[in-house]
Amino acid sequence: MILRHTKQSGMTFIEVLIGMAIGVIVIGGAITIYTSSVRGGNEMLLAGKLNQEVGALMHVMMNDIRRAGYWADMITGAADENPFNQAGATTLVVRDDMTSNVLQGPTGQGSCLTYAYDATYLPGNIAGTIENADLFGFRLNGTMVQMRQTGTVDGADCVGGTCSSCANGIWLDVTDPDIIEITQLTFDLSNSQCLNSSEPNDEDDNADGTIDEAAEQDCYVTIPPVGSGEVTMETIEVTITINARLASDPQTQVWATNSTRARNSVLRTR
Repeated sequence: MILRHTKQSGMTFIEVLIGMAIGVIVIGGAITIYTSSVRGGNEMLLAGKLNQEVGALMHVMMNDIRRAGYWADMITGAADENPFNQAGATTLVVRDDMTSNVLQGPTGQGSCLTYAYDATYLPGNIAGTIENADLFGFRLNGTMVQMRQTGTVDGADCVGGTCSSCANGIWLDVTDPDIIEITQLTFDLSNSQCLNSSEPNDEDDNADGTIDEAAEQDCYVTIPPVGSGEVTMETIEVTITINARLASDPQTQVWATNSTRARNSVLRTR
């Protein structure tokens, strides 16, 4: 019996090193892909959370602003006697911010908005009477949005008082600064309109040499004098802009804008 010996050969040291290097590259690539996937998923979750918070905030503000000027006694009272939308008292107005609290024009903008409506859905609320619980608003306080829970009625039905002030009343936090930070909140009234129903009247009301031009019909441009008896109707539109970021990740930011109208037009006899 003849025994034959076969020559066996293995991997060299260099081949082992090359194999290990290739393995490290493959594993490293897989880890990189996995890490990127996890990071991308986490960013999507954070962005989704921020979008949800901002969307909910926008929804709350728009729905409540639409109620501005509601008067439960409208059926029995004259429209121009509505106490919930009297100029400079309870009607929807904007101030620059809660600190300087400067009232802006009827088509101005700012970070604080106040308004009133007959909150007859509240227990004990008296229909047709302006009460503390009928005064509402939203304002930016630092990086928080706050809503006026109740105001303080002063003056006769707020006329001549401070009901529309951004410092008036009790304000509650709507957003949590530990979750989201609001870097901008703007209420813009530039799309609001005011129509003088007494025009055309064949008169040069603004003394510019032209009779009954468009500027005379716009009562934001040509303001009817007090006691003139002219009737005006305002349609108030609010454009809301929000810039926000996550408190835990300031790089995750969102911007949102939307418009809403107060369902109750402001009718006044000048």
